[in-house]
Amino acid sequence: MSFTPPKCPNIKCQNNSIAGGQFIKKGHFYIKCRNQYIRKFQCRLCRKIFSSRTFKIDYRHKKLQVNVLFVKMLTEGNSIRGISRMIGMTYKNTYNKFLWFKALVAEEKTKLQYEATKLQVDELETFHHTKCKPLSVVLVVNEKHRLLEAKVAEMPAKGKLAAFSRKKYGFRKDERREKLSEALKSVRDKLSYPPSIIESDANPSYPGQFARYFFGVKFRQYNQSKKEKRRSRLHENLHKKEFDPLFAVNHKCALLRRRINRLARRTWCTTKKPENLQLHLDLFLVTQ
Repeated sequence: MSFTPPKCPNIKCQNNSIAGGQFIKKGHFYIKCRNQYIRKFQCRLCRKIFSSRTFKIDYRHKKLQVNVLFVKMLTEGNSIRGISRMIGMTYKNTYNKFLWFKALVAEEKTKLQYEATKLQVDELETFHHTKCKPLSVVLVVNEKHRLLEAKVAEMPAKGKLAAFSRKKYGFRKDERREKLSEALKSVRDKLSYPPSIIESDANPSYPGQFARYFFGVKFRQYNQSKKEKRRSRLHENLHKKEFDPLFAVNHKCALLRRRINRLARRTWCTTKKPENLQLHLDLFLVTQ
């Protein structure tokens, strides 16, 4: 109730551009879902009536209690259509609420600060609507298994689907190098101090990017033979299991496939727009 309006919400009003304009109190109204009284104000110049909620990011939201629940359900393996059935909203309104989080997530990501003595970098592969349009997700994880950055990149199809993909959808851009650069730059700007070592698989494009954004930091690469763990045969412990040197990032890949439905290997919930996958990953990143 001690809120003071910073400005008039009317763009044409002179108080809109003047901080601390002249306003008068105009009663209040009651929000049942929050059990809270909200103060109303009136501008002395344009006579517009508004409230303290006019300046909130969730202004005009009918079900305020749904926002936190919505994010939790999104990051626990539920689809947007499934959430709409569970919370009793239409699919259109649920999808619009999902898109509304974009501005909120962008603001929260600018406030993040990290600490890391070791970074692990790898890529998770998924697809956009069909396996003929694959996507790559660049992941940067610290030694505490915390996801620091995730960037979605387009990539051309490979293997047996390459020729069919080019014939049906044309040539696709390869954005993996560009998105890796964006991810490393973002992590470098948010770290309190540079890491002591960076680990990754044997991708030949990684060393140049690491040296560009983390100059002087040691990096170590592991090929496929070093990453494979020895397994026992027929319940006979013939060899002792070796620890996966990239366990932190591989564990995060498995966790993302479990808690983000559109990343699961066998699912009906496929990504229809790459930017929505990026938003879904950013929601996970700021709420982990």
